[in-house]
Amino acid sequence: MLNTTRRALVTTFSLLLSLSTSTMAREYRGEAPLPTDADEREIAALFDRWNAALATGDPQEVAALYAKDGVLQPTVSNWMRVGQGEISNYFESFLKKKPQGVINAREIKLLDDDSALDAGIYTFTLHDDQGGSQQVQARYTYVYEKQDAEWKISLHHSSAMPEPVPSLATNN
Repeated sequence: MLNTTRRALVTTFSLLLSLSTSTMAREYRGEAPLPTDADEREIAALFDRWNAALATGDPQEVAALYAKDGVLQPTVSNWMRVGQGEISNYFESFLKKKPQGVINAREIKLLDDDSALDAGIYTFTLHDDQGGSQQVQARYTYVYEKQDAEWKISLHHSSAMPEPVPSLATNN
């Protein structure tokens, strides 16, 4: 009887453990590799261009990368922004945090000759006025469209990971 009870407890514990670990948050670390396909690398480089625009601290420069009627659903704001003016307004406050982004995982889909999608996970290091920083990991989607032979962001959605990411610590 004791062995049967012990086996039942071990089996139950093992089942609960396997269920709990399968629902834990997945961690994305490091930098995603560049795509091997040349067209996909061109799309991947558009994030680097956007990230470099963030580093300038100029909200107008960042907003210029979006289509005139582009849509931004940002990570750290509840408001959807439509058009370069509203997008620039968002970046006026966001750029004060001196964001630095890294793509951790990505999927690029070429939709046709003039549109592409880049979706994945990125991590931003955000800085405060006291010299501290924090990392925010988020899911992202960029939809790019060629307008007058230039790639523009027509849709950018970014949302913080819904589950805690244990590896992201505040550095103060």
